[in-house]
Amino acid sequence: MHIAMSKEMHNIDLRCAEEYGISELVLMENAGCATAEVAASLLQQSGSKKVLVVASTGNNGGDGFVAARHLANAGYSVTVFVSGDKAHLKNSAQINYDILHAMKLRVFDIKSEGDWNRFKVYLRFTDLVVDALMGTGFMAPLRDDLQQIIKAINQSGKKTLSIDVPSGVEADTGRTELGIKADTTVTFSLPKPGLYLYPGCEHAGRVVVKNIGIPRALLANERLKCELIDEALVQNNLLPRPITTYKGSCGRILAIAGSTGYLGAAELCSKAALRAGAGIVTLAVPEDIYALLAPKLTEIMVRPLPLEDDGTLGTKAIEYLLPREESYDVILIGPGLGRGEAVMNFVRDLAQKTKKPLLIDADAIYAFAKHGAELKKLAQVPILTPHLGELSALLGTKVKDLKADLWNLVRQAAQEFNAIIVAKSERTIVAYPDGKLHLTSVGNAGMATAGSGDVLAGTICGVRMECSKPEIAASVGVYLHGKAGDIAAQKGMAGLIAGDLVESLPAARQFIEGH
Repeated sequence: MHIAMSKEMHNIDLRCAEEYGISELVLMENAGCATAEVAASLLQQSGSKKVLVVASTGNNGGDGFVAARHLANAGYSVTVFVSGDKAHLKNSAQINYDILHAMKLRVFDIKSEGDWNRFKVYLRFTDLVVDALMGTGFMAPLRDDLQQIIKAINQSGKKTLSIDVPSGVEADTGRTELGIKADTTVTFSLPKPGLYLYPGCEHAGRVVVKNIGIPRALLANERLKCELIDEALVQNNLLPRPITTYKGSCGRILAIAGSTGYLGAAELCSKAALRAGAGIVTLAVPEDIYALLAPKLTEIMVRPLPLEDDGTLGTKAIEYLLPREESYDVILIGPGLGRGEAVMNFVRDLAQKTKKPLLIDADAIYAFAKHGAELKKLAQVPILTPHLGELSALLGTKVKDLKADLWNLVRQAAQEFNAIIVAKSERTIVAYPDGKLHLTSVGNAGMATAGSGDVLAGTICGVRMECSKPEIAASVGVYLHGKAGDIAAQKGMAGLIAGDLVESLPAARQFIEGH
């Protein structure tokens, strides 16, 4: 499913009218009807009947007016409060506002102190609040009166349904200073990035995407560069295993990982590759830790890397690896390697000399801080899997500045470095060199645990050979990793460890194959 930026959604709405003759009034009617359906389903779960629609004078308010009409016609007790100057009502919203008056529904302003007191009384006794204050066009800051309304709704503890985007949340970025804390958000035609990006995702609650009659050709347009990593995307790109499958066809992975004190990273990434589906995994580790890891990894072939006289990885290790690289389909490098100067030189040297696809993770990413231009010279487009600290080092920026515009900065970095960048955050983003962005729809807070990133790196490598296109393995791996986390979290998020993710990967694949 594509994800639409606010400007893209606006252009789609315009094309609906210009190319198909579908007016704004028709779209508003369909959006309001869809909202009423979701609202009714929420109310039916509790047997409640009282609905409070809080609307503005924009088109989001118009959607709320339509929803109020349909809910009243269905027998619900509906009250509407309108914030803002009604002289600013746009044509379609004005029409639907007038209909409410013609139906003699309870419609009140929120202007005077008396209005405000009335609003607080109705809020206290309602069963559901429908938030129709602000839509996809909102940009901070909030007006004072809207801040007051949002605070009252949030503090009321009432079940809340937001229309399109929770009011106070920016649709494109998820940024918010004060926003509605919705239990459910009904969004139309295509989801918006802010519903999945932090902190917007914390305000959106459950996201329901409803079709409002926009022609499919507009929603599947190739000009839409953002896509949700959902079950359908993975199903369409993770190929089923034929009966003729053998271990070599499932993927032969070489993981270069580990150092003294960081054995776990090497173990986790290599085990994850196997659990995700790879047929053969070889783990190459510095020779001084080989004896510690080899006995632990029964199904993984562990190989010792020769060290330089000073005990660091260097030319000897590269001379050992390069003649053997044809035995592998992809090379994973970085987990637990360390960040010493010699290791950083080793990583860059190997990356320049190998002809194999590379996944660069963890410590290896730091090797390209101030050397980002070298990524463009690699034989094949690499996959980088940084968390925000690693990404900020690569881009030479601060984490707080990165967070402020993560969506755009990750896209720019992928294009600048000619790399696939998997930016690990509250909601992981996958950026491709052609400008495409994929945003995950799975995962949970329990996955914020040491080693989770090592598991992700191994998972991406583990599914590479079974994907319809090698590069899509980044997005498929992100989904399987997140789904494994959701499965593991069924036993509780607190105390979830990276090993739980590894053990849940087969169940995550089974979920996809079974659906």
